Amino acid sequence: KQWYQRRVRGYVPLLPHRCLTPNMDHKQGRGATSKNSSATYCKINGQTYKRIEKQLLFVRHAEGYHNSLFDERKVHEAINIRDPELTPLGNNQVADLRKEVDILIKSGVKIEKVIVSPMTRTLQTAWGTFGGHNIPFQACHLVSEYCDAPCNYGTRRSQLETTWPQVDFSVVPEVWWNEDETDVTITLRAKRFREWLFKQPEKCLAIVSHAGFLHELLQEQFRNCELKRINWIHRSRRQARGH
Repeated sequence: KQWYQRRVRGYVPLLPHRCLTPNMDHKQGRGATSKNSSATYCKINGQTYKRIEKQLLFVRHAEGYHNSLFDERKVHEAINIRDPELTPLGNNQVADLRKEVDILIKSGVKIEKVIVSPMTRTLQTAWGTFGGHNIPFQACHLVSEYCDAPCNYGTRRSQLETTWPQVDFSVVPEVWWNEDETDVTITLRAKRFREWLFKQPEKCLAIVSHAGFLHELLQEQFRNCELKRINWIHRSRRQARGH
């Protein structure tokens, strides 16, 4: 697997001794760290911004039964499997990714929390990949798939809590999926997730999600069970006033 470190729409990657604003090239966006606050604030074109740096590991779920049916061109059957589980191939993909993550953790990467979509296929992928490392798991419906078919309709929180007692579902509503999802609502959901994410105290998190949502969030294509490692810097001028 390749480890990706790249710019993300709306945010900027962690670069040494420099802070970039979105939609700026490197030359325009150079800035200096504020002397008054170490690495907490940075200067860009004379303006002071608060910096929030996070190392994020994005994972798309492994192959589900709907994916397998799509590959066989059985579209009607694929879209009508509600909340599908992983296929045997999907479980093998998880086992392979687990080995890579184990190596990554042994190399010193300290994952503080796993954020996971409450779909069964993402829960299976997340637990199979990161379980057993004493990392807390939190379900978050904001990273669920574009809800455009029964295969992307979820399971009630109360049932999930019984099946997955090792996962924290406290921020997930009882009925958390939106069967009337549109391009507008998924864009707003991605924006809400960015805002929520940068309020979390953890600096290194894994996010296990879906192809459609990850494309909306990152403008990236993901294969089944693919991991991309991205450093994000969120900067806020409003919060930095007076510093």
